[in-house]
Amino acid sequence: MVAADSDKTSYSTLSVALAVLSLVTLVIAPSRLPLLLIPGSFLLAAYGMGLLVERTTATWVSLLPSDGPMLTLVVRLGTGISLLGCTTTVFGLLGLYRFSGLVVTAALGWGTLHLARSRGTLDLCTPTYPSLLSGFAVGSVWAIAWLWATIPPTFYDELAYHLPIPQSALRSDHLPALPWLFFSFMPHLSDLLLGWGLAFGGEIGARAMHFTFWLVIWVAGWALVEAIIAPSSCSWIGYLMAGAFASSGTFLFLGTLPFAETSLTCAVLTSAALIARPGTTALWLPLGLLWGLAVSVKLSGWLWVVAGVLAALVMRWPVSAVVKSGLVAAGVSLPWWGRAWWLTGNPIYPMGYRWLGGLYWTDETQARLQGDLPSSADPFSALSVLRLPYDMVMASERFGSASDCGLLAVGMICLMLSFPLWRFVLNLDPVRGRQCYAANLFIFFAGLSWVMTSTTTRFLAPALMVGLSTLVALLAVLPHPALTLSLVLVSAAGTLGTARFLSLHDQVFSSTNVALGRESGSEFTRRALDHYEAAVYVRNNLPPDARLLFIGESRPFYFDRISLSPYPFHEHPLTRWVVEASSPEQLLHRLRREGFTHVVLNTREFKRLQNGYHVLEFTGPQALEQDRVLKELPGRMTTLFSKNNVYVFAIPVSP
Repeated sequence: MVAADSDKTSYSTLSVALAVLSLVTLVIAPSRLPLLLIPGSFLLAAYGMGLLVERTTATWVSLLPSDGPMLTLVVRLGTGISLLGCTTTVFGLLGLYRFSGLVVTAALGWGTLHLARSRGTLDLCTPTYPSLLSGFAVGSVWAIAWLWATIPPTFYDELAYHLPIPQSALRSDHLPALPWLFFSFMPHLSDLLLGWGLAFGGEIGARAMHFTFWLVIWVAGWALVEAIIAPSSCSWIGYLMAGAFASSGTFLFLGTLPFAETSLTCAVLTSAALIARPGTTALWLPLGLLWGLAVSVKLSGWLWVVAGVLAALVMRWPVSAVVKSGLVAAGVSLPWWGRAWWLTGNPIYPMGYRWLGGLYWTDETQARLQGDLPSSADPFSALSVLRLPYDMVMASERFGSASDCGLLAVGMICLMLSFPLWRFVLNLDPVRGRQCYAANLFIFFAGLSWVMTSTTTRFLAPALMVGLSTLVALLAVLPHPALTLSLVLVSAAGTLGTARFLSLHDQVFSSTNVALGRESGSEFTRRALDHYEAAVYVRNNLPPDARLLFIGESRPFYFDRISLSPYPFHEHPLTRWVVEASSPEQLLHRLRREGFTHVVLNTREFKRLQNGYHVLEFTGPQALEQDRVLKELPGRMTTLFSKNNVYVFAIPVSP
């Protein structure tokens, strides 16, 4: 055992964490061990692409600080992911989506070659007490998230659009643009990138691919800590991060469910580390690529870019550098804005539809969307805003799915709003003072935007992770006795947060047995999804060119056929067809004319959607007659499958 060297501790910690993750997977779920190749290969490809970008600027390597190994690593990973995402988008727009895999493969080869050439100089694991303990702590959190991530997907939105989007792209080589699925017109790069895992490992492979972005958040968080405490160092950063990050159930859910906020947080946190580090103002190209990635994965990404611009200006980034970064971000995200404008007439679809106009979005769909988002129990006021931190901790269920972000995350958000006072109270030097002002302005703008749009906790995830990383930085510079106490306290917080996450995950998904390998994936999915056995029947018995019409069901993923499955926010096209038909026979003829060969009906889900979203609910003097035509439709078709209130019908060939 050697003495701790802080410059080597970070790599050693991550190496030990990877060993712990692999060992736990081998013992508990050995069949999932090969799936680690999916995030591993993509990370290596992103690293290789980042290296290629470095070669475009001769001085880039010298500008990255030698005492910040994690910043160097995450900048390469972040810029690589951004460029791989950009090429994936362009290939998809050209109808060559699957060929984007060739770019990933080429970047993977370059990254592998670089590591092979550097094997003599690399020192990825120098065992020290801090690196071993920190690696064990980080690896334990990784293992829990990995085991709960790599289970068959049953999350509603995951089956409705997160996975069907790359599934459709792999099938057709084009980016899907579906009038009944508004997500397909919005930036959804994170979903497209799931195709790398989906192609090689099916639905579990897609989840393994999503896990990739969650891992990068750890590196980005470490890089931000390095940027804040530089030139100081600490060998226990990994251990502090394990406890702080694990204290947030929201963060753990970001790793186990394919929320776009995971990729968004990855991009924003990496850009924050780059901005916070003094002496990096010449790195406008990687900053622009990271901002472009943020905008490409989620429509709200531009708000985080604005927050980053404000922070960069406070950190005295030259206006010219910030402008160039903005232009790069605009160039990276332009395909998404242009595509939305071309297909809907609104470049920021569906935002601003009242002023910009466009297709496929109305006041009715907007009302359904607003009704589905969490809202405060109290009227909007200054008092309700002041109560938000308390409510986020004590009544987290009111803030949407994956909303248990934890006391530490909320507390740090509040604390960072007071940072400008610290410069005067603690007599900080100018660099630390600018960091305080930048952090304050970033959090204030992000929080204000969050309050004014939707108080869904995970929408604030980038700010929450900036806060937790800042907490780690503050603890890392404490004197030894206080640092020791901090290690104990964050361990307790991380343990409680993880236990809370596991409890919530099991309450929602009943996932403990399948995550620990005590239940097969097929048994779990049959138990969790009423439509799964119907989907298995469709995959095994219907021809690949079958075209399905879903009634009372919006989750087409497991059926794996071309389908029309409107998301509940949209009016079902069948509503118009029923209104235009005078009998079930005419309606059946219309379905044949539209090209459908089969119908999938989920009666239980139909009732839920009709009661909650008024889907296929008729009004007016002919409402009863139209309802009769719809209800008599199944009797005019041939029943092929019936179980769990889910039916598969064949549309008879026209006589």
